[in-house]
Amino acid sequence: MSEAVAQKYKMGKKRLLAHPQDIHCIAYHIFCLIAYGCAFWLWLNPELAKIETIWDRAAFVGGAAYMLGWISGVDVGVNFHNHTHRRVFRSKNWNKWFGRIWTFSGGWPSFFWNHSHVVVHHANVMRDNDWTLPKKKADGSFESIYSYVFFHWPWRYAVHLYQDFTTGRGGRHVGRTALKELAIFLVLWSIPFFIDWKMALALWVLPQWIGNAVTMGSGMYVQHAGGMPKSKDRPMSHSTTYLSKFFNLTMFNIGYHIEHHDYPHVHWSELPAFHEKMKPKLIESGAHVVPYGYYKAAAIVAQVSKQGRGYDQFVNDQAPGFAEEPVARTDERKAREGGAVGAEAQLG
Repeated sequence: MSEAVAQKYKMGKKRLLAHPQDIHCIAYHIFCLIAYGCAFWLWLNPELAKIETIWDRAAFVGGAAYMLGWISGVDVGVNFHNHTHRRVFRSKNWNKWFGRIWTFSGGWPSFFWNHSHVVVHHANVMRDNDWTLPKKKADGSFESIYSYVFFHWPWRYAVHLYQDFTTGRGGRHVGRTALKELAIFLVLWSIPFFIDWKMALALWVLPQWIGNAVTMGSGMYVQHAGGMPKSKDRPMSHSTTYLSKFFNLTMFNIGYHIEHHDYPHVHWSELPAFHEKMKPKLIESGAHVVPYGYYKAAAIVAQVSKQGRGYDQFVNDQAPGFAEEPVARTDERKAREGGAVGAEAQLG
């Protein structure tokens, strides 16, 4: 072995991170914990923060809870999500313990989130046993985004996780592991309640609900709205890819979602270049690709005044240079039209 190769090997063994770009993931999580700490300090020192009346406190909680919820949703749903597919540390113990510290501020035991995302969602995306996604209507479209946001977390998740862990979905001893991880989570998660239980409800529980239900919920909804299970004829119709450069730059490239689902071990920092390589396949398969990000997509499908037309608008949007109408959406439209024709025939 040459001296240069030996030196490179030695440096690799000493390296803490599996990929140098993952320093951004760790920095973001530390920033989130600091943000919670700052919010707690302001709550506990109202005279210094000039939070003097009940209305001051209400305004502070409203703003802080929303911002903490937003960054927490990104921290778990995007940042930790990347860790579940490609561990950020080279050490198994570092990955295990940092993972536990990573998700407790988002309202999750890390084992529970990993099970929901990898065992349930990634392995069965758009199939009936993928309970992480919105419920489907008879025509194949999703329930409204409002129903999903308000009912999926923690209510549906709690029921399904209990069923999975008590029936052995996820492997042998999954129930025992879940109990151990839940106990570790509760020890960490309960810390703010010992400091001030009112503060914990306002600046811990409420932000975590916003992070899971609103931030992650709306993101999960638009990632797969209008999709269908992967098949030979429809290999890339399970998800949507988002091309907004600003969105992907600030969200760890989560917008390249078709690419991620089909090749989950491609590092998040390499997805833009990987998208360019996949572009011919995306075009050929009639994949759903849009020029904006999740936030605009959620705003489109959430339009109450359009009575479902916002959903139709989104699932038929397409970025320039890609198929005029995504194949999965063509099938869904035909199903709707067929249902409408059948109903008219019955009325006639």
